[in-house]
Amino acid sequence: MPSQALYLKYRPRTFDQMEGQEHIKTTLKNALVLGRIAHAYLFTGPRGTGKTTTARILAKAVNCLSEKDAKPCNQCAVCIAINEERMLDLIEIDAASNTSVEDVRDLRDKVDFRPGEAKYKVYIIDEVHMLSNAAFNALLKTLEEPPPHVIFVLATTDPQKIPATVISRVQRFDFRRLTLQEIIARLTEIAEKENLKIEPAAIELIARQATGAMRDAISLLDQLTAYGSDEITLVQVQGLLGAASNQIVGELVARLAEKDVAQGLSIISNAVDNGADPRQLSREIVEYLRSLLLIKAGRSESLTLTEEALAEMQQLAGQFSADQLVHAIRLFNQAVFELRASSHPTLPLEIALVEATLEEATSQRTTVPPSAPVAKSTPPAKPSTRPATPTKSSSQSNSEPLKPKATTEASGVPRTEPEPLPQARDLDGLSVEALTENWGRVLQYVKKHNKIAEALLRDAEPVQVDDDQVILGFHHQLHAERFEKEAKGKEVIEKGLAEVFRRKCRVKCVLSPKQARIKAVQDDPVIRAAVNQLGAQITEIHSEGTI
Repeated sequence: MPSQALYLKYRPRTFDQMEGQEHIKTTLKNALVLGRIAHAYLFTGPRGTGKTTTARILAKAVNCLSEKDAKPCNQCAVCIAINEERMLDLIEIDAASNTSVEDVRDLRDKVDFRPGEAKYKVYIIDEVHMLSNAAFNALLKTLEEPPPHVIFVLATTDPQKIPATVISRVQRFDFRRLTLQEIIARLTEIAEKENLKIEPAAIELIARQATGAMRDAISLLDQLTAYGSDEITLVQVQGLLGAASNQIVGELVARLAEKDVAQGLSIISNAVDNGADPRQLSREIVEYLRSLLLIKAGRSESLTLTEEALAEMQQLAGQFSADQLVHAIRLFNQAVFELRASSHPTLPLEIALVEATLEEATSQRTTVPPSAPVAKSTPPAKPSTRPATPTKSSSQSNSEPLKPKATTEASGVPRTEPEPLPQARDLDGLSVEALTENWGRVLQYVKKHNKIAEALLRDAEPVQVDDDQVILGFHHQLHAERFEKEAKGKEVIEKGLAEVFRRKCRVKCVLSPKQARIKAVQDDPVIRAAVNQLGAQITEIHSEGTI
């Protein structure tokens, strides 16, 4: 016979055994004492927060045979029958499987029959938002004026889909997500009763992974009991969840603060290679950045951190502005959803890192190009003493970049109209120096036409120019391949170079020389063995490839 799941074995049987939801417990207990039980309730909230459990406790409480105020007693015949799931007067209906109007009509025909054992027939309709509109309409009259021996409890995770006509006929209770401390306390209690040895850090990670759902947390703990070891460790939980350690996440965010794209991407690659799930890693980065934002806002007391961890995060938070943290949180949170449909398991996460690292610097380079003239409210400039530029034909003048036009508003203040992409100053020669100087203009053009290609280009730099061929060095070979194939970046950057330098160029994507040396050293069998087996670290690579 299969063992009973822990979340069923330790399902609360009284209001006092429930963790959290104090506002709901207090209201229902007072209603029982005062004899003011409603005919219909609506329990709403996220999954695993106790909606169905509370409905079952309420069903026992209204039918409890005990004379004491503390109900349910879990000792009378009715309470025992409900606990053993053999009470016919407690009817649980899955609305997801009974959505039609015929199902509701069948329910409506049976509510008139009086209960067989209990005082009230209690109908618990789970996921009630799945009922069709016709089914809701058929339920309305019965829900508004049910027989005196019937109580309805509707439970849903999506109250927005329930018609207002139904909500107006019930008493609504909103269940909130449980706090981290409440989940940790419950898991610790269950572990003690089950004689489980588990590290406190492992319990905290399970609680964080549950995101406020007690049932999810207990199910994860149940899954870990089958691991087969004497003690459940943090490493085992990380292996089960595909989670990265706080140290890895902290190092990645530190590289983000330093705007070190290469090292950040390397950390992501190593974490995934060692078993971390990219989506889970994205969630942990979002949670870490959120903690930094709370520290930045002066709300560090709301975080459950050791003094050492808090001091480290406070120092790291000082390297970010609030805007940078908000921007990074949005990017990595978006990556969580994009990873579901990504053709590559880590690409959205890598792009989020690149954008969060270089977005500000790139925007500062490309917003006002150095050679772009700025309109000023000054008298006309004196005639230039430089030789006059020969007059060109109309076909030639059409190919010249347009200059910004300054117009005067009614107030007399000159106003600069939007201008097209400015032309590079170095028109005669194409070199690495000229490319580097005008790289912001090229990125500006690419971003307008292909944002993915532009994000990948931030991981690249011009390394060589050979006649009309421009060689771009990427810090990661994978990004170079995706830039050419998936993002179709070669086409758009060649157009961008033609726009800026007024000459046709061919683009070739390679691994940057520096990264090629690093990869060669990392692939060396002796060095790889030292890193993997002895825990060595590569701290510096000289130009000739020696460490």
